[in-house]
Amino acid sequence: MNSQFYVGKRVSFNRQLCTVRYYGEVSGTKGDWLGVEWDDPTRGKHNGENGGVRYFNCLNKHPTAGSFVRPTRVSEPPRSFVEALRHKYASEDFEDSDTEIVYVRTDKLKKAPARDKPIKISGKEVEEVGFDKIRKQLADLNELKIVLLDGLRMSRPVASLKERLEATGEATWPEALTDIRETCPKIIELDLSRNLFEEWREVASICEQLDKLKSLRVDGNRFRDISLTETDQARCISAFKNIKALKLEDTFLSWRDITRLASLFPDLTSFVGSSNSFGTLSLDLLPNHITELTLEDNVFHMLTDLAPLASLPNLQRLLLKDNRISDIASPGSEILKFSPTVTDVDLSYNEISTWNFIDQLQDVFPGITALRIAHNPLYQSLQAADGRALSAEDGYMLTIARLGQLQTLNFSPITPKERLNSEMYYLSLIGKELSAAPEAKAEAIIATHRRYAELCEEYGEPSVSRSSSSINPNSLAARLIRFTFHLGTSAKPAVKEGTPASFVAEIPMSFSVYSALGIVGKRFGLPPMKLRLLWETGDWIVAGKDSSLEPDTWDSDSDGGDEGGSGGAEHIRREVELVAGTRVVGTWVDGAEADVRVELR
Repeated sequence: MNSQFYVGKRVSFNRQLCTVRYYGEVSGTKGDWLGVEWDDPTRGKHNGENGGVRYFNCLNKHPTAGSFVRPTRVSEPPRSFVEALRHKYASEDFEDSDTEIVYVRTDKLKKAPARDKPIKISGKEVEEVGFDKIRKQLADLNELKIVLLDGLRMSRPVASLKERLEATGEATWPEALTDIRETCPKIIELDLSRNLFEEWREVASICEQLDKLKSLRVDGNRFRDISLTETDQARCISAFKNIKALKLEDTFLSWRDITRLASLFPDLTSFVGSSNSFGTLSLDLLPNHITELTLEDNVFHMLTDLAPLASLPNLQRLLLKDNRISDIASPGSEILKFSPTVTDVDLSYNEISTWNFIDQLQDVFPGITALRIAHNPLYQSLQAADGRALSAEDGYMLTIARLGQLQTLNFSPITPKERLNSEMYYLSLIGKELSAAPEAKAEAIIATHRRYAELCEEYGEPSVSRSSSSINPNSLAARLIRFTFHLGTSAKPAVKEGTPASFVAEIPMSFSVYSALGIVGKRFGLPPMKLRLLWETGDWIVAGKDSSLEPDTWDSDSDGGDEGGSGGAEHIRREVELVAGTRVVGTWVDGAEADVRVELR
């Protein structure tokens, strides 16, 4: 093999980075070829196979990650760290200027200086003043604290074991390097993503000169060698001693290699390993001091695929967005249990399709208080027990009701009133499910609702009425609710004299609350959107039981004492407000009849 090329060599052609995976002949052609895997997998032509012959394998499983190119093709030269820094932040010479950056509307100026070229921002002409000063400040490399050097073809041969062995026979990188410390010593955040590094020593030799470094990002690099001697390991630990946040996205390193690298960071608390095609994790462990872990855009199918993470004693946030998670565990397998310190979990954009998964989350994460679960199949085709479609809002409420200790859902704090309404709504749906099924199936139905007994103790058992009538369930009559609307105390003075104080209307279950408000407003001659519809359930609940609830949690006045019950427990009539919206009335009301009080807002 030509010594200039070897498997694992990083190359750049026309600003497209790639890794050499093969060097040699290709059947049916003359001369040698380089088989390369492109960092951008859409750039290639195949996956390493040509004419039925496999010449190399790509880490990326995309069908067009690979190509063949001639070794004579001109590649772009790599840059050193300092060269890349100067290219990014000090690539031009600028004149001195004592002016500040100011945007001035030209319609307020008598005369704009001839050297200032008018530009437009939001349709207004402005002039550009003092940008040379800002560019000059940016070019003062000694003052840079946040440095982004992604995609600048960097390599560091001086720290490469292969390069040094070939050039000098030495096995370690020099210890007296000062090129970076003398150029930009104040860096706190550093991004070295998508460059030409081949060995981990190259990254370490940069960081060991940055004493203030707290955050390191090395995404999109394709490391050929991360092995380290004992001496190298000691130097790495010293180089990374102040770093708290590490990102290794899209590197295609194995989980074992990832944990080996993470162990070199003695104070690491936040780690990101997204987009590495992890499907399951080996038993290798991350450092115990990690509190935040992000493994988004991988290919996990079950939470048990994450088994090694359950042993992290200080983990608080686990972000698993955009995987393929659909189950807690395979049938017959033991459920994984994470540390109670894990309070925040993101499972959005996965393949969760059952409520059983939601119910078991508190078994897997006993300390969970914040959850993101949006964009899963479960919420795209929700149905009630009677076959009626439920909205995304219904799914949100049912998730709250099923997870009793949840405090935040999809980034929204759960208020006491939301929890109350959600749990009562969930209980009413269970009542409808029981009503629609034979009594012999009641026990099996209740077993699918883990919080049923707890909610019954809190709010009382739902009304269950199994009708023995011969009404065809597919008929119109079976899909109507007989409403009796009557004026409340606040609404009576607002109606015209002679208007009846109540009326009866049969409304389809599929009508929205907006439609019901329109019917009521028209009959009583009142503005629909200024009305409140309060379903008087006839049930009794205990007020004053939860002192954390605000007084306006309750919709009705108690028979004695303050609203909501601020003293001892007392029984009050339970009422449910049909909140204005697109949600259908059938999801608010139990049974085929309902007494609704109409009040003004």
